[in-house]
Amino acid sequence: MKSLLMLFISMSLMVSSHANAAESKVAVLDMELLNLTMALKDPQKNAEIAENDQRNVALTESLVREGFAKREQYQLVEISDAAHAEADESVGFLFDRPDAAASLGQDFGADYIVVGRYHKPTYLFSYIMLRVVDVNSGELVEEFKTEVKGRPQETIPRNIENVMVDIDNRLSQH
Repeated sequence: MKSLLMLFISMSLMVSSHANAAESKVAVLDMELLNLTMALKDPQKNAEIAENDQRNVALTESLVREGFAKREQYQLVEISDAAHAEADESVGFLFDRPDAAASLGQDFGADYIVVGRYHKPTYLFSYIMLRVVDVNSGELVEEFKTEVKGRPQETIPRNIENVMVDIDNRLSQH
């Protein structure tokens, strides 16, 4: 009887500790590309560069979403394209306005919303900038930046994983 009681207490503690480790609901918006490079005189080369940029942005978006999805402490929240487009009044609006991003996240039941930018100031390197916003307060929790040099298909996955570790650490304290 005593061992049965101990088993019941142990199970109760495990269930209650699991309930206390609630998942944070996180919405990840589509990344925007901010390309500050000058156009080349060769239209075909410009098209190739634009295609590579879009591929890098798509890779970054998918890795950020996967980074949250594979972690137990997060639950991804989907925001419809229509709602995102309606809330994003201009290029960089949601990136620069945590309060507006928070309002969008609140409409979909998120605790945090991640607004990202793939910033390309030169052909030599780019920056991935992720802003994590607390939906309840409307405040920026932190901006996470990483530099992409070399082969993006190799550096982006490594950089995003490192940023995800930083985000985990920051949100565990928030």
